[in-house]
Amino acid sequence: MPQVIIKGLKKKETARLAPAIAREVAESISVPQEWIVVEHNKVAFFRGGKADPGSVFVLIQWKRRTPELQKLVSERLAALFFAETGCTSVEVLYDNLDMSDFHEYKAANE
Repeated sequence: MPQVIIKGLKKKETARLAPAIAREVAESISVPQEWIVVEHNKVAFFRGGKADPGSVFVLIQWKRRTPELQKLVSERLAALFFAETGCTSVEVLYDNLDMSDFHEYKAANE
């Protein structure tokens, strides 16, 4: 269920890094990689009114986890983006969901 929304990368970069993103998050929180959804969100960032193509913003929607675990995931993702994209800034924001508001359904033939 954790959804990792990536902003500030080209779609091709997000697609290339999606397996590594899923691995980093899954290993950090001890869940199967198949549970991790990586979403590409096309945006343009402007800081002080000027284009900022070097920023990556990550929004992680999941059930609440400890601050220590959030920091670990943030650090692992930041290291990945710095090593693989040449970005100059990585920001990670957590949207800690009340899981009573989450509902998942599978097709009957699965």
